[in-house]
Amino acid sequence: MPTNISDHHVFTPRDVTEALQFMALHRDEGWRPLAGGSEVMAQIYGNRAAATGWINLAQLRDQLAGIHEDGTHEDGIHDDGWVRIGALTTLTELRRSAVLQAICPLIRRAAAVTGGVQRQNRATVGGRIVSASPAGETLPVWLALDAEVELSSRDATRCVAYRQFLQEPRQTAIAPDELLTAIMIPIRDRPRQRLLFRKVASRAAGAIGKMVFTAIAGLDAAGHYRDLRLAFGGMGPRPLRACEAEQLLEGHAPSDALGAQAADQLSAELTPIDDLRSTADYRLRTARNLAGAFIAGHIGEQHS
Repeated sequence: MPTNISDHHVFTPRDVTEALQFMALHRDEGWRPLAGGSEVMAQIYGNRAAATGWINLAQLRDQLAGIHEDGTHEDGIHDDGWVRIGALTTLTELRRSAVLQAICPLIRRAAAVTGGVQRQNRATVGGRIVSASPAGETLPVWLALDAEVELSSRDATRCVAYRQFLQEPRQTAIAPDELLTAIMIPIRDRPRQRLLFRKVASRAAGAIGKMVFTAIAGLDAAGHYRDLRLAFGGMGPRPLRACEAEQLLEGHAPSDALGAQAADQLSAELTPIDDLRSTADYRLRTARNLAGAFIAGHIGEQHS
């Protein structure tokens, strides 16, 4: 039975400082941030929401939306800088971003196949990340890019590798008094790359994917793989990287034999699930076919 929306309470902060102050004072009372609401509203009306108190972030877009390049990160590790994407940036803004097209067009591709135009206009980067859906289209891309999430509280701001941010199904490392304020993508000097994003679904638009595959392959001057990343969504309780396959293929040149080797390694490394959208067998066969063809050099686009 649908929930009674009048049972819910809403607080609308005027700025980020006020939001974080409120979250600190009420951290143990179950309040949750509300941004675009593309997933939360369905949970509320289906009586599946875990909260009845919501922190409406609508007035914080000036502070928490936008895409731009930052300088060197404060830890000094990534000398080439970062692309900073504010948490309230919408998927439509991702899809239209010239900055992302130049840095990594995979993000734009993933945003373009997430639901329909209405959802893309409402759904935010931060909301999709915090929801941690196993089938989220953009989530494997963040994994493949070695992204970090910026988490802010009243007392501190910390950055966490996105790979570590993901925990149990639909659970993350965010604390009750923290707000996800941005996602950071390291910019690295990769003069030659081949990229692939593929969503496998029952129809082209408006369908939850059976699986999502994201691949980034750097190539050195001799044409050998360097800094290879293979990420999957919809294969288990959370998005994942095929780290063992990446290590096995590093330093080798694309070939049909290497593609077959990649497919066999994925069979050993991946343990896909059966659910209403697909079977484990179909997911694994599709992952083998896509990764094998990519590693062999038959699919994917050049990017520099």
